[in-house]
Amino acid sequence: MPDLRAFEPTRPEPADRGIRVLLTTVLAVAALAAPATAQDPLIVAPQAYQLQFENERVKVVRVHYEPLEKLPVHDHPRGLAIFVYLNDGGLVRFQHVEGVSGDYVARRPPTQSRAYRLAWRADENHEVENLSDAPSDFLQVHLLTEIVDEKTFRGRFYSDPALSKQGGNQRKAEFDDAHVRITRMFCAAGGECDPLESSEHPALVVALAPFRIADAGGAADASPPGLEPGDTRWLEPGSTWRLSNPGDSSSELLLIELKQAPSP
Repeated sequence: MPDLRAFEPTRPEPADRGIRVLLTTVLAVAALAAPATAQDPLIVAPQAYQLQFENERVKVVRVHYEPLEKLPVHDHPRGLAIFVYLNDGGLVRFQHVEGVSGDYVARRPPTQSRAYRLAWRADENHEVENLSDAPSDFLQVHLLTEIVDEKTFRGRFYSDPALSKQGGNQRKAEFDDAHVRITRMFCAAGGECDPLESSEHPALVVALAPFRIADAGGAADASPPGLEPGDTRWLEPGSTWRLSNPGDSSSELLLIELKQAPSP
């Protein structure tokens, strides 16, 4: 009669059991992390989403949808965001899928160049389809600062051609709440612009038309000699930049001052 004890499973020693539990835990965490990483738009659709700038207060993603392009499912985290439109884009459809944002369709209406929108948004998981024959180019400016009252952070703002036609340099404070102060600045053609400075808060500068940096005295680091539409630069409190407009038409930028400290 065979010795049945030879077929009994070997019981692991306590150390072996601990290693197996640890390995199982690591694999489980990796399995949970993989879908989240896979749905990062910077990874899923790098041709459409590119990280342009990031620090402890703000994250800027430059977005480009090709005409009639359809992007795979990806995630966007909740929080405060500013969408700065760089061209006249068409209708875009967002198909939200089962998951963090539910199952529904949202449509973004056509956009206007040099306009921007402020919004608080919940966690989103969606596909994107550009329904237009025109590309769509814009910036997603995600605030990484503390949220005081998301209900005040909303609105749509458009470039005012009347201001640019008045001649000379113009500036207009368009939005101001507990989180940000946004000023639109116009610079006359072929001349020097008003000094660009933020005396109290750090700021993000967004170019809506070409500029040339004539002097960055007081800036924390040297900046490139020019700004093209959609380019961004970080301006520390107390810094002063002198810009010029080499073009033959009025130029334009946004000064976004961030009032809150970085989120813990």
